Amino acid sequence: MKTFGAFLLFFVFFSVSSQALGNPASFALAYLSAIREGRYGDAWEMQDATMRSALSQEALENMWGGMVRDFGELKDFRVERAENREPYTVVSVLSRFAKMSLLAEVVVGEGGTIAGLFFKPYTFSEYTPPPYAPQKFVEREVTFGRPPFVLPGALTLPEGSGPFPCVLLVHGSGANDRDETVGACKPFRDIALGLAGKGIAVFRYDKRTYVYAQEIGQSLPSFTIEDEVIEDALEALKFLRAIQEVDSKRIFLLGHSLGGWLAPEIALRDGKVRGVILLAAPARVLHELVPEQAEYLFRRDGVVDESEARQLEDIQRVVARISTRALQEDEPVPYLGGYARYYYSLMDLTPQESARKLLCPILVVQGGRDYQIGEKDFRVWKEILSTHQDATFLWYQACNHLFVPGEGPSTPEEYMKPGHVDENLIRDLALWILAH
Repeated sequence: MKTFGAFLLFFVFFSVSSQALGNPASFALAYLSAIREGRYGDAWEMQDATMRSALSQEALENMWGGMVRDFGELKDFRVERAENREPYTVVSVLSRFAKMSLLAEVVVGEGGTIAGLFFKPYTFSEYTPPPYAPQKFVEREVTFGRPPFVLPGALTLPEGSGPFPCVLLVHGSGANDRDETVGACKPFRDIALGLAGKGIAVFRYDKRTYVYAQEIGQSLPSFTIEDEVIEDALEALKFLRAIQEVDSKRIFLLGHSLGGWLAPEIALRDGKVRGVILLAAPARVLHELVPEQAEYLFRRDGVVDESEARQLEDIQRVVARISTRALQEDEPVPYLGGYARYYYSLMDLTPQESARKLLCPILVVQGGRDYQIGEKDFRVWKEILSTHQDATFLWYQACNHLFVPGEGPSTPEEYMKPGHVDENLIRDLALWILAH
């Protein structure tokens, strides 16, 4: 269970025994109700042998306790829709907590079995373009990639004939859509529209874990960062070079959060990108950040209570076991979610060394109110790239992790308020891109 990840994405995969509880929506609500009411034993009994070993009664209790602590007491569940995705039915359940709303996606299989459970921030349907969005632009729906993971995306083109410089956007952690939607914010859509207004094309796409969640769930123990991010980003770069309106010699790679950490590795493997942009990029491997994020959230009320202290100790122990590779590759990782092989695949990479080897320009950008990736990592990138021939560093004091400006300490609830990427950042990105 990932309670402290970059975008508050919660995910668990499991199957349950075929207790007949009516239609898929009723079955999904029965499972969620058991967790909500503290009947963790009943919920655990609904899981099959594989999931029982992956998600214990204690883990279920910790999961729910962490959610209630972070988001307040649950007000109600409400089924929003049930989609048939053979052989599954995905039941989307709006879960309204006191501080924010989450969307629970319960995957119900044939014969009354549960094949997956996801909690993610509730996506607001309405989007108001930022004031810097251009009046005229073209947005083209496309698909790319290698079967079986062909992905949909959007190419945003400025007004005119081109060919234009182009930026590929690479998401942070979690099952992100093309806009990198987090609550009421859509930072990738803001960036696409903002740069299009400056004469720069932008390509963004739905992440593999967003489009093929069920398929990936069946092979989660073997899932790696190559599957989640790298393979598709490299395919997207190849795809863009065949687009007539795109200048193939002026393609830039922009990675946000986890995507920023991976951007130097992707760029080095590709060997042809014109420049690399790191937005809120960690300089450390993903799991090493989790204790700091957890402690920040625990201390929001000014104190770390006894329960929170125990959880923090547990998280630190899990992180230490990952760092020493003490977990089996197919062993589930408590608190962080997923399986050990995924984290080991991150540890096998050295993006810092890749950044040093890059000959293209690099831009590193950080927000001053970002509690997920902070000044510590920004300073490390400065040190790593101190001898690079063309590295630029920009700091935006008022911006949070999504580069939406605000005041005071940043919180997860802030993402539920509509906001747009800082116009100053859009301007500076365009100036840097066009200068190169």
